[in-house]
Amino acid sequence: MGLGRLIQLSCGRLKRKLCSWLVERIDTASYTIELNGSNLELSCNSFSYIMGVSDGGMPIQLEGDRSTVSVYLQKFSATSSGVNIKILSEILRNCRLADDEFKVIFMLFTLCTVLCPPIGVHISSSFLYSLINVDRIRQMNWATFCFNRLMQSIIRYKEDNLAYVGGCVLYLEFSVIVRPARGTPSGRGNHSYSDEEYNTGQNKCA
Repeated sequence: MGLGRLIQLSCGRLKRKLCSWLVERIDTASYTIELNGSNLELSCNSFSYIMGVSDGGMPIQLEGDRSTVSVYLQKFSATSSGVNIKILSEILRNCRLADDEFKVIFMLFTLCTVLCPPIGVHISSSFLYSLINVDRIRQMNWATFCFNRLMQSIIRYKEDNLAYVGGCVLYLEFSVIVRPARGTPSGRGNHSYSDEEYNTGQNKCA
């Protein structure tokens, strides 16, 4: 489905203080994080490398004929707010076959919990338009879309003084803790940071 190494990532609980500290240090004009006098570049390519999700060349589709996704809207008890993540989790837990329906459910769950998590408890049902044709899921530009959503969320967080940040803040955490060697898309070399280095941040990241 184009998830690559994502399903192999070893993820514990999100380090909220670290993520908050990193968000505050992001330059949203240059997409860089200032760390000890040097800049760590953030990009769609590094998002793809770090999160293990690929770009397949096709833009994400968030609109379409509602009748084409009506079966899933009904199955997920979708409302105007979207699909409740808890309901989606229960449906996924009860799946018994790795069929096309499972792939749609799994991908939507992955989006709402890892790649493109919302601030609230609902994920937009508009994602279904890009998921109903499971053979094309891997052809979608997931890395670019999720990276851009994260950056847009950070910009809104800073400009509107919001309490929480939506999007894949886990990418920021991994960018610092598991930095690829020089020559990979992030191109900076390995480094990890202690609690003391990021403990000044406020716990605002969702």
